[in-house]
Amino acid sequence: MNHSADKSDSTRVLLVDDDPFTLTVVAAMLRGLGCDVVSEETSAAGGLQAAQRLEPDAAVLDLDLGEGPTGIDVAQRLRAMLPDIGIVVLSTYEEPRLMGYNQPPLPEGSIYLVKRTVTDPGILERAIAVSLDPEARAIALPVSGAHVASKMTDLQIDLMRMVAIGHSNAEIARLRSLTVPSAEKAIARLIKQLGLQATPAQNQRVLIAQMYYQLTGAVSTRRA
Repeated sequence: MNHSADKSDSTRVLLVDDDPFTLTVVAAMLRGLGCDVVSEETSAAGGLQAAQRLEPDAAVLDLDLGEGPTGIDVAQRLRAMLPDIGIVVLSTYEEPRLMGYNQPPLPEGSIYLVKRTVTDPGILERAIAVSLDPEARAIALPVSGAHVASKMTDLQIDLMRMVAIGHSNAEIARLRSLTVPSAEKAIARLIKQLGLQATPAQNQRVLIAQMYYQLTGAVSTRRA
């Protein structure tokens, strides 16, 4: 855990990411933008304790913090604790719901950035600025609606995840309290919506898994 000296003319930012390398890189980026990184935390608990103690202006959070609370959980607690705090969530996931079934929504006014799209520090700088502007925050959308995942239902996203991690149709039916025929029909509708077409070398379940990994940016280890 690192703390910097007070800089009254700088935006005071709390950074939470469970990956030490990413934590270091993003912290350096923020300092390069002139931000005062008041604390670098690798866990949800550490982030919340630091926020209560330091009352930062903004928080930059990783979505997937490993086992336990997610970045969304931290964001919700931060908004309740510090109503005016700016919240920016960074993730490899194209859409928060891809991380797992029944994810709660991000707090109103939160900014969601997919890590691969942050090709310039200015993108993160603008996201923090918007998250701190009450008028802009009131109309800010937490997730871009440009990707196919944003148009999918919670069930379809969870079906994609379960197929990708290897569940059979029977297992999916049991986990989602469906009949096997209903699960098969739901998967067929998912395939149609994704526009996937099997080839002799690849079946549809493989294509669903590939799409899931593309959207998440990493192989998920979470199971239902």
